[in-house]
Amino acid sequence: MSKPVATTNGVICIDFTDTIASFNRFHCFDEEVIDFIRDIAKDPNGPKTILIVDHGFGFEAEAPHIVSDHLNLTGDNPLVGPNDPCGERFPILKDTYKSDVLLDLHRGVAVGLKQGVLPTQEEVAMIRFLGGDFCCYNLVPAMIVAGHAGIRVMGVVVPETYDTSLLVPALESVAGKEKAVAE
Repeated sequence: MSKPVATTNGVICIDFTDTIASFNRFHCFDEEVIDFIRDIAKDPNGPKTILIVDHGFGFEAEAPHIVSDHLNLTGDNPLVGPNDPCGERFPILKDTYKSDVLLDLHRGVAVGLKQGVLPTQEEVAMIRFLGGDFCCYNLVPAMIVAGHAGIRVMGVVVPETYDTSLLVPALESVAGKEKAVAE
């Protein structure tokens, strides 16, 4: 594996907020993240679920949200190019998100945007019309790679101003329950 793998209660967790010390931290979605997720998928004893935490914006309620689905508006897809044998060429992603976790958080549809894009008011209206609840930069492409590899995703998106350390005990608890279910 290209990067040491940190686990929380036996579940692999990816942190794009760069604030959760016990998680695998990445600054942004890139080839390193793709390789990391695919390496996990190729391990026959690897997890079937990962937890991904990302910053987001455009929330109706400025609070952490569990991701129930996504819209990919990045203008790109991390699966373009030759197929990696960790998954089928054209994966069905409808059941990739594991949003039935027992956390008392808002739930919603994440809209993946290209790094640095800030939507105009008209674009926000379009995003809402399409069913999006908030935007983020890293979770959606990481989830596409995980879904391609047959890994389910517990996605959590938090506002930039949210103190992520407040969420860690709940995330660790969910990770522990997920590991127990998998065993």
